Amino acid sequence: MDTNFTILIRTYGTNPTYFRDCLESIIGLSYESWNLIVLDENEGEEIRWITEEMFPDDQRVSFRKIKNHHGFAYAYNIGVHFASGDYVIPVGQHDRLSGNMLDALNDNIANYDFIYCDHDELVDMNRMNPHFKPDYNEELLRHTPYIGDFLCFRRNLFFKVGELSDKLEYFPLYDFLFRNMEKGGRVKHLAKLLYHTRVSQISGGTEEALKKKMTREYAVVVGAHLKRLGLNGKAFPDKKPLRLKIDYAGDNYKSHRSEFLFLRDKGVRVFGKNYLQKMYDILSQPDVGIVGVRFERWDFTNDNCGYIFGREGIAYPACYNQSIFQEGYEGRAVIPRDVSMVDFGCAMIDEKLYRKVGGFGANMEGRDIMLDFCLKTREAGRRIIYLPDVVATRRVGTHASSQNSNGLLMERWHDRLKEGDPYYNPNLPMGVENYLLSI
Repeated sequence: MDTNFTILIRTYGTNPTYFRDCLESIIGLSYESWNLIVLDENEGEEIRWITEEMFPDDQRVSFRKIKNHHGFAYAYNIGVHFASGDYVIPVGQHDRLSGNMLDALNDNIANYDFIYCDHDELVDMNRMNPHFKPDYNEELLRHTPYIGDFLCFRRNLFFKVGELSDKLEYFPLYDFLFRNMEKGGRVKHLAKLLYHTRVSQISGGTEEALKKKMTREYAVVVGAHLKRLGLNGKAFPDKKPLRLKIDYAGDNYKSHRSEFLFLRDKGVRVFGKNYLQKMYDILSQPDVGIVGVRFERWDFTNDNCGYIFGREGIAYPACYNQSIFQEGYEGRAVIPRDVSMVDFGCAMIDEKLYRKVGGFGANMEGRDIMLDFCLKTREAGRRIIYLPDVVATRRVGTHASSQNSNGLLMERWHDRLKEGDPYYNPNLPMGVENYLLSI
């Protein structure tokens, strides 16, 4: 069954050449069940003329003049009320859609409330800098708006959780996403470069001031999200633009030692003060089951930043052998996030979860023990968090898994492993050289 999509474009301070390019990409869509609403806040009638020129006699296209400039949340709220589609797609006035975007959305959107995709950047008319993203990653989203500028959503959500907040200038869509996810919303990620974001051409000082302002607003959005969840967490801007630090201030871990298991292998050294408190603050969230840390080597390279798994059941150390002075692809090494597996050489596990899933699997060795337990943790509906603020080193490497152990893992988790690691984009190379662009 074909899904009908409503595309919304809010125009303000519009570059006519790039706006034409945006409309041209919509004309080039191979999927035809869509309608377009242009919401114009510019002075004059140029945007109307361009729209009518590009879409003569196309009944799927409508134009609405918005006299008062109240920001894109206000404009999108108007657009949604006039939308006829099952799903709404806000599109930046200077951005482009790939010709097969709507086909891909229609093929994958069933039973989902939101859908997002990978994107790259447009500099003039050149595509560059692909952003390959993980599947929905709650912890990462709390620290940075990694989804980007494209987020398609089910129209009827507006009538369930309310409109976009016009008090927010930059991130009303993310606020809308958080509010829906708190009520059990479902998100789908398409690992395809279907959206092309035009990079703003503004002066360095102006851009820096803008990003600081955006980061402060994102901290407000995430802070409100944490408060609605009843979490005692505070979000505030990090040194990097569009990144947040989150202080999950919980009870003193010493009063809750019976509630967690702290694993640390012989020969592992953990650096920094209060690392047990930092780990417990995150583990104390009701949906978190395991917290792991960053492992470094003495030659200033990463041993692992958590692990990713391949479809053959092999676990690979994330960011292996990459410099500890680099952030890794898309900040992989330095931003807290949900992961599929962490290093049990230094980890904290919820004690009730440990008993619930039956502890560590018998007859398994090396990394298979970790991966099996982490898969059981995810199956139990609990999250696994990588915490880069806590750093550990070890004298010797982790023990390898045997063929028999891997065979047992594959037998137990064959269907789940074949789906792939949800937190690792399939467009990136699998193996030891992970999180490195191969194009």
